[in-house]
This record gives sequence, C-alpha cells and structure tokens, in this order.
Amino acid sequence: MFGILDRYYVGRKKGVIGEDIDWSARINDSGTSNDSWYCFVPKLVMKNGFVWRGLVPHEGRVVVYTTSYINLIVPNAVKTRDNLRVIYDDAIKKMQQDSSRGRKINVLGVSIGNVLSVRLANEVSGSRINRLVSIVGGGFLGRSAWDSIATRDVAQNSGCDSVEEYEEILAEFGPAYYLPNIFAEKVFARFGGNDLMIRYNPHGMELRNSLEKMEAHSRDIKTYKRFDHSSTILRTSWEKLHERVK
Repeated sequence: MFGILDRYYVGRKKGVIGEDIDWSARINDSGTSNDSWYCFVPKLVMKNGFVWRGLVPHEGRVVVYTTSYINLIVPNAVKTRDNLRVIYDDAIKKMQQDSSRGRKINVLGVSIGNVLSVRLANEVSGSRINRLVSIVGGGFLGRSAWDSIATRDVAQNSGCDSVEEYEEILAEFGPAYYLPNIFAEKVFARFGGNDLMIRYNPHGMELRNSLEKMEAHSRDIKTYKRFDHSSTILRTSWEKLHERVK
C-alpha cells in the first residue's frame, strides 16, 4: 500500500497528546484449552470487531492489553520506559500464575506490543514458550521509535542527544536482545515491506532475522513487500490469524 494507510492513520492522530484507553487487561476464559494467550494489541485492533476476531485467539485463557503509541511514547525517554513497565509488571504476575498452574503460555504482539510480548516470553520458565506471534514489530524499540513517522518527533525531543542514548534507556524492551534466549514450539510473524511506522528496513528486518535464528520447532514468517504497517495488520486479520496459529 506504499505507506498510504500509515500516513492517513498518523495524520488523523496529529496533535493528539493522549488517548482514552484503559491499559488494564481484558480477560476471557473459553473452552477446555489449556492455553493462555498474552496479547498486546493497538487500539486499532480493539475498536474494530472484524480485525479483533481475525487476530486475537478465541480459545483458552486470553489476556489482552490495549496499547497506544501516543500514550506510551512520550517526550521523556525514562517516562516512556516506565509506562511500558506498568503494563509489563501486571502481565508478568498473571503469566507466572498461569505458568505455575501448568498452562501453556503463548504471546501475541502487534506493533509496539512486540516489545512487551517478547520480553514476557523470555520470562517463561526455561524461556520455553508454546507459540510466539509477532505482527509488524521491530528489533529495537529506541531505534524503531526514533525514525517512525508516528513517534520520531516525540522521540527526538525526549531529552536524548542521539538515537544511541535513546536506545540505551529503552534497551530492556528491545525484542532482539531476548530472542536468542527463547525457545518456541511455533513462531508466526508478518511484516510490511513499506511499513512507515516501524520501518521494515532496517528495524523489521532486524526482528525478522532474530526470529529466524531463534530456536523453534516450526516457523511461518512472511514479509508483504508492498504493504505498510496498517495494511499488514488488516491483511493478517483477513487471513484469520487466530485459526492459523492453533
């Protein structure tokens, strides 16, 4: 889509300094599945029933956190890190409880949600996870945010003199740092070659390379060359992700 949807989406958010979003977990228990899913998805997914039904798993214990780059990425790098820690700390408590009960842990990260889902996967006992699903993520949070059309103005005015300094503060939420330690039964990932919100070159490619190198029994990793960030999310939903990762 050559970035058209990304530019439109970010343009609509211009001037918005905060979104009315409840970050606390939405939890649904259904069926007899022993799976627990920890999902970190943007408002775009949560507010659209069609996209929600296509992306978010339906069976087992499904714990969903709504993310917003506007609320999370703020003009202070330390505060940005602390915003992410609030969600992460809540998720890890719930995940550890599920793990202690013998439930299979799975994670789904969409967009900025990848920085939370991958770090959470690293904390599973033995760093062994059932399914790891990654949609339009990047390898390193600080670097990705620094040149994103959605967050670059905020990131570059966060009190840091360089992208290296910014990345260092946010390093604990860099997926590529954790993936070498994680084993997954299945890895599923989708990227958009024309992504302007988390640029595929180099950030998406860095994450893709890390996902391809990590230990896993099976992988399904694709890049849709002409698709941007938003259209890749929509396409993955249309393909009924929740069915493909069963």
